Amino acid sequence: MADPIEMSDRDAMAAELALGLLDGDERAAALRLQLSDSDFADAVEVWRERFAPLSAGFASSSPPAALWAAIEARLGRDAGPNEVATIPLTDTRKVGRWRAAAIGSSAVAAVLLAAIILRPAPEPVMLPSPPTPVVVERPVVIAQLAGEPGGALLAARYNAEPGELVIRASGMSPGDLAPVLWVIPDDGVPRSLGLVAADGTSRVAVPAVVRPLIADGATLAVTLEPADGAPYQAPTSTPIAAGTISTI
Repeated sequence: MADPIEMSDRDAMAAELALGLLDGDERAAALRLQLSDSDFADAVEVWRERFAPLSAGFASSSPPAALWAAIEARLGRDAGPNEVATIPLTDTRKVGRWRAAAIGSSAVAAVLLAAIILRPAPEPVMLPSPPTPVVVERPVVIAQLAGEPGGALLAARYNAEPGELVIRASGMSPGDLAPVLWVIPDDGVPRSLGLVAADGTSRVAVPAVVRPLIADGATLAVTLEPADGAPYQAPTSTPIAAGTISTI
C-alpha cells in the first residue's frame, strides 16, 4: 500500500523528527515510518547531518532556576518551587498557536540551512589569460667542414649571443701539428680563430672584431700548423677540411 503522506510532508516530518520537534502521536507515527521506510530513515539522517553544524561549539547548560517561574508568571499564575510550569490543556488555541509558531520557525530555519548547504558553489571568476609571449627564434648559423673522403670531418655551430663557435671534430690525425680554425670572408683573407681539438667537441671564443665575419657565404677551414707558432697570422699549409657558413 502506498504511503498516504505526501513527499513534501514526509520531508518536513523527517526534518522535524531530526530536530526533536515531534511528540505524541506524530512522533510515534514518524518513528514507525522510520522503521518501516528506508527512504524516510535516510531522509532523517540527512537532516540530522545538516543540522549538526548548528550545535557544534556550543556546550550544554542547565536553565536558570527561576526560568520556569518566570514563564509561569507570564502565563498568569505563579509556579511552586518544585512545580513544573504547564499550559492548561483547555486553552487549545494557545497550544495550537505555540506549536504552529514552533514548527513554522523551525521550518524556516531548516529551509535557510538547506539553502546554505545545498546551494551551488559560486562560479569561479575567470580572469583574462595573460598574453602568450611571442618567442622569437634566433637564426642558427652552421657549417659542415669536410676534406678528403675518409679524412677530417667537422660540424660547426655559432652561438651569436656569447660569440662562441662549438666545433665537433672527427677523423683528424694531426700528429705533431696543431689543428687551427680559420674564417675566410669575402675579401679572401683568413683570420685565425684559434686551436681546436682533433677529436670531440671544442668551444672557440670568437673575438668581437671577428664576429661580423661569421656570416652567410663565409668559409670556415682547418689547417695543421706547428704547435709553437701561435698566434697564427696566416695559414702555412692547405686546409684539411673546409665548409661554407649557412644561416637556417
